[in-house]
Amino acid sequence: MSKMQGSTILRKIKCLLSRSVVSGQRGVVLIAVLWICALIMWFALQISAETRIQSEEQIHSIRKSQALHIAIGGCYEALARLGQSSAFGDDSDSNWKPDGKLHLIEYQTGYALVKIELEDLKVNVNKAGQVPLKQIFEKAGADEAISEQFADLIMDFIDQDDTPRMRGGEKAYYKQLGLNYIPFNGPLTSLDQLLLIPGMTEQIFYGYGRPVDPNMQDLPEFFKDFLIPDKYSLFNMLTIYGNNVKPPLDDDEQGPDPRLTWKSGGVYRILAFGKSANGPPTMGMWLTVRLSPGAKNPYKILSRKVL
Repeated sequence: MSKMQGSTILRKIKCLLSRSVVSGQRGVVLIAVLWICALIMWFALQISAETRIQSEEQIHSIRKSQALHIAIGGCYEALARLGQSSAFGDDSDSNWKPDGKLHLIEYQTGYALVKIELEDLKVNVNKAGQVPLKQIFEKAGADEAISEQFADLIMDFIDQDDTPRMRGGEKAYYKQLGLNYIPFNGPLTSLDQLLLIPGMTEQIFYGYGRPVDPNMQDLPEFFKDFLIPDKYSLFNMLTIYGNNVKPPLDDDEQGPDPRLTWKSGGVYRILAFGKSANGPPTMGMWLTVRLSPGAKNPYKILSRKVL
């Protein structure tokens, strides 16, 4: 091979290598561009998903606020009817009684379900004693052992001594469980303080998940997601007012109760549940009211709570 031929071959090799480098650089650039495009698409999808979630949360929040205000409106409707005489006849839906019957109210923005009950018919948890409390839990669906345990725990929570009952618990028991409170050793001042009892849950207290209230069976499907406490829940059978210590009778054992009327000084429970016309969630309001007809203020609100 001549020197000239060798020089020509070297020039060709350099040319090929140069082209290869340029081609490789173009490939790297192309891959980089594809990765950047993929990242931009990923960020766009993330932003879109977050925006959608935020939008759904805002819609949920707006509907929740609407439902709460509708429930409050239902409470005002009930307050306006406290002590109302039977001007339209006893069977008229225009007359509301403290009988626990559900009343459907239609507003421009949604619907409310409202009922009024007489607290005197419920069992005063502060005065009942162990046996009636045990019967209440059994009526709520608990077995005998659990009913006895909860009854003992409640009695130890409100009595003034520090001696635990057989299935109960006093101060040492609460510390052993790591709780940051101890028994009151005094009466409950709010019924939902029963949720402080070890083992007590909202499911047990309100009776959620139990059979649908018979009053709701004839309502359209739109209302079936209202979380209304079960008739035989602790919430519905107990109170901190009045002197009654006898558990309620079953439906087939009781007739019309003459006490289901308005009376001066009577304490009544108002439950109102609201739902936006656009859909869930539902919200509830629980009022306890003392009736004082003829007074400057015809009623006094003793307690209120959002459910």
